[in-house]
Amino acid sequence: MSGLKAGAEKKQVSRLGRRRFSELGEVENKELILNEAEKLFAMQGYLGTSLKQIALQANVTQALITYYYGTKQNLFLEIYRRGLADIARNRQQYLDDLKARGSDYEISDIIRTYLKPQFEHRDGGEAWKYFARLQSRLVSEPDEVTVPLRKELYDEAIKAYIEEMMACEGKEHRVAISWGTVFMISMILYMLRGVDRIGELTDGSIHAESEDDMIEKMTLFIAGGINALK
Repeated sequence: MSGLKAGAEKKQVSRLGRRRFSELGEVENKELILNEAEKLFAMQGYLGTSLKQIALQANVTQALITYYYGTKQNLFLEIYRRGLADIARNRQQYLDDLKARGSDYEISDIIRTYLKPQFEHRDGGEAWKYFARLQSRLVSEPDEVTVPLRKELYDEAIKAYIEEMMACEGKEHRVAISWGTVFMISMILYMLRGVDRIGELTDGSIHAESEDDMIEKMTLFIAGGINALK
């Protein structure tokens, strides 16, 4: 009987999967799942990644993932919530510091406060490189995933920056600033890929000297574009 019981227990462990729910705490489990899911979504895209693959990569049961996040879409959204929260905090700090100067700033300064946190985080280690790549893929993901994500996590902040730029330049320039912001977002998503296109197009004769150099060139280009659209 003892042999039969041991076999049954072994079979039960196999059915439960690769890691029991109790082996790590809830915080550690969630962080592990988010980290591994972020890597797979960044490399393979939303449609190319399954919960089964994430479970295998994280060495957890698929049941644990659905227990915490319910669906793949909810997990995808949670990765963005986590990544953008830190960027938003830094962006707000830069904007607060800028406004503390009083009226002594221009639209280019506002644009710079929006750009800097994105690219600082891209340079912040392997994990942030995955999140940068994840964001760069956003335009190619299905609308049923990206539309609610943009509305929840991007639109409010972007609209707030449009208001800040109009307060600086004047509400009569709303059309130019709004179009300029759309082009700015498109540029960010492309540049987050980290591909040295300027190097490729110039056969290696031109490169961004640093993240700050790239941010400065983007800032000048976006501000100039808004002025040209006025």
